[in-house]
Amino acid sequence: MTLSVPRAATAVAVGLAAFVAVAASPAAADSQNWRDVSPSGSSGSVLFDVETAGGATWAVGKRTDETTRPWAPVALRWTSEGWQAPPQPADHGRLEDLAVGAPDEVWAVGTRYEAVGETDWDRGRALLQHWNGTAWSEVAPPFPKGASDTSLSAVDVDAKGAVWAHGGYTDATGEYVPALFRGNADGSGGWTRLPANTGLNWVSQLEVGPRGVVHAIGDGVSRFDGTSWTKQTLPPALDGAMFDGIEVRAANDAWAVGHIRDESLWRRPVVVRYDGRAWRTVRTPAETGQLFDIAFDGSGRPVIVGETMNPDVNPAGNYVLTLNLKGVLTRTESPRGAGYLYGAATDAAGRVWTVGGAEGAEGGISPSAYAGVRR
Repeated sequence: MTLSVPRAATAVAVGLAAFVAVAASPAAADSQNWRDVSPSGSSGSVLFDVETAGGATWAVGKRTDETTRPWAPVALRWTSEGWQAPPQPADHGRLEDLAVGAPDEVWAVGTRYEAVGETDWDRGRALLQHWNGTAWSEVAPPFPKGASDTSLSAVDVDAKGAVWAHGGYTDATGEYVPALFRGNADGSGGWTRLPANTGLNWVSQLEVGPRGVVHAIGDGVSRFDGTSWTKQTLPPALDGAMFDGIEVRAANDAWAVGHIRDESLWRRPVVVRYDGRAWRTVRTPAETGQLFDIAFDGSGRPVIVGETMNPDVNPAGNYVLTLNLKGVLTRTESPRGAGYLYGAATDAAGRVWTVGGAEGAEGGISPSAYAGVRR
């Protein structure tokens, strides 16, 4: 059975309120060339993913206030003047994963909620939406008639502009059924249902490469060759590891990041790399931390982001690994103003973007969104 768990499910829950489109503060920068470009007016908000392509940079997440309980979905577009927040097609819900193929080819998935009575909310159902360059619209996921408890946890766009989405549903017999769909780039449908038995118990992210080769991550790594899925063999010491971020740079160069439970550290950061023959462990610091995403800067060096719950590691809560001069992953950067970090992406200029929650007054995370960019 394959469950579709939201990529942000392991993120710490925070209080959530309305975004306001504003310009970034030019004064925010630190010694590692990170610039704080967080949206103002984002009290009660958190961002789970950021993606960029073709000059378009977007971030998605959720917010809450007295009028949007339990949550309202958020999608922000970066412009030369800061972040803009176009209207959302769903009043209540959350967006957890994002794919940007071009300025008029943006997709997001998450969960939509509806009120049940005066005080309760339903269990939620899959939310799929498309940006056509002008506005967001909700797209009906092609689940079978009669499907219930629908969910979508991961989305990506391939080189031809087709959108891929992974999720699942409960059928008429009460059995959970995983689902993988591929659809037209323009949001008009033309859906094809593909094999979805990844061999994983849950999927947090998809990475679609050339010739229909797809990687899925969650409680492991799985590869789709266009016909069937093969769960990848990882080092035995990583049994039980959970992955939230993946970057496939070439057929013989793929990285996945996440964490594994540790008796003394609670959660220890995990990085694995595929060299064309096998997945191998990349050494990480022996300290409390979990990793959510990975991007590569303009020099081709990895920037891996996440969170730490140990104030002795970083009282701000953010956890960033980069390679030192000896090629070893080390924690030497802490973006100013950042709390926990959940997403990372690289734009055409080689700048790395990251999003999450802002640093609280006493460390950890505050109920407001954070966005930063690293030159």
